[in-house]
Amino acid sequence: MSSYSHNSTFSEPWGIHWFRRDLRVAGNPGLRFNWQKTKGRTLGIFCFDSTFLSRPDFSHNRFQFFLETLDSLKKELQQQGGDLLVVDSLPLKAFSQLLAHFDQNQIPRPQWISWNRDYEPFAKERDQKISDFFRKQNLSFETFRDHLLFEPHEVLKTDRPGDFYQIYSPFARKWLQQLATPEGQSRLKSQDKNHSYYSKLKKKKLDKGFQIQWKTLTSQPHFPFQDSLQYFLDQNKKHVTIPIPQAGSHIAFQKLQSFKNHLESYSEQRDFPAIAGTSQLSIYLKNGSLTSAQIIQELNLGRLNWGSQSHAFIYLKEIIWREFYYSILFHRPDVEHNSFLSQYSQLKWENNKSHFEKWKQGETGFPIVDAGMRQLLTTGWMHNRIRMIVASFLVKDLLIDWRWGENHFMKYLLDGDLAPNNGGWQWAASTGCDPQPYFRIFNPWLQSAKFDPQGEYIKKYIPELREIPSRFLHDPDLLQGHYIQPLVDHKTQKNRAILLFKSTPSHPKV
Repeated sequence: MSSYSHNSTFSEPWGIHWFRRDLRVAGNPGLRFNWQKTKGRTLGIFCFDSTFLSRPDFSHNRFQFFLETLDSLKKELQQQGGDLLVVDSLPLKAFSQLLAHFDQNQIPRPQWISWNRDYEPFAKERDQKISDFFRKQNLSFETFRDHLLFEPHEVLKTDRPGDFYQIYSPFARKWLQQLATPEGQSRLKSQDKNHSYYSKLKKKKLDKGFQIQWKTLTSQPHFPFQDSLQYFLDQNKKHVTIPIPQAGSHIAFQKLQSFKNHLESYSEQRDFPAIAGTSQLSIYLKNGSLTSAQIIQELNLGRLNWGSQSHAFIYLKEIIWREFYYSILFHRPDVEHNSFLSQYSQLKWENNKSHFEKWKQGETGFPIVDAGMRQLLTTGWMHNRIRMIVASFLVKDLLIDWRWGENHFMKYLLDGDLAPNNGGWQWAASTGCDPQPYFRIFNPWLQSAKFDPQGEYIKKYIPELREIPSRFLHDPDLLQGHYIQPLVDHKTQKNRAILLFKSTPSHPKV
């Protein structure tokens, strides 16, 4: 049996940081804790989860962006003397094999294992199992708050301890109260060094702050893993169908700084899909290349109060919506598969498969809907106003189960994220918490005329309409003969949708 007992690499305390949805170095509390405890002797690991790879809503495009984010993180760590090992194994199995290898070869076990918390149902179950395992192994581990500014258990009703908010406005008020506390402000202050860090990263002038790399272990006989990152990058690339945006925390921070210059026009431009008026930071939030705290600190949103009419506050409310949906998912994990409002759990959807396929391909005959669906297919992204329009159309015009649409979005969105995606769909379907009332139904023609009056967005994604006068695009009578016949009549379907909701046995009587 080979022995590493005299290997100076492990003669001093060392640690492992388990990366998950925190794919960055700057402002990473779990990584920072481990680094401080071990004086830079911290190794990074990422474990691919076969359950994730086999999900029915798995997306090769989103996976590619995720892989390229991991690749960027690996290079970022290596520039500072650190490293990241990407293993093709479930976390419990991976850590079991690593510990067995350390013990068999007389390598001191890591003194610290760290990770940042997640709040999805599967993640909570996984983390509980790994925590129990580490306790049985007498290993020291610490977990941290990271991608949310306030965790779901921190924003609860004052008058009813332990009870969570089901309406956005009171949640947002309480969230803002938390933000104003010394603790809330300190969470923002912890991001103050980001500018300096990314400036040095760009110039390749960062100190060699990490003191250990995986090659010391992986080059030895019988090490249980090879790094799988390049293999996954090569294999998955064959299935990618869209251009993949630049990935990595440094790119995310650049995008954030760029958006800062447009914040003052946000509230005026955010609803117009032909204008680049939104931040488009959601793909970086999804992987933890960026966090709520970083955004709020960089945009100076940390001292805003409820009721402000500023552009900045309008944007801050979108961040709070995201945290609100995470709170709902945490406290009501059943919403992943079921309606939040139980009275609508048995709605008799028509679920016309032919109509669903037309919706997916952007061939419904409603230009604003079709442009949105084609944007999704060709770019992996969709403007938020358009997301609301196409979701309302699927549910209220085509009378198709919101879960079909939610699943399709997760397959194609690069920023596909369970909590906000589920929350958004249930809002549009009137089945969720604080939803769009079932009787308020978007009219695609009016939405089109209001938010894309010149048809710039529509014509960008529907080339066959580029020579059609703009006013035709918002009027089914004028458009007739120039485009696909609409699948349904909106007014008729609106009335049918209202009757559908009213017909549920437990529908509240007004």
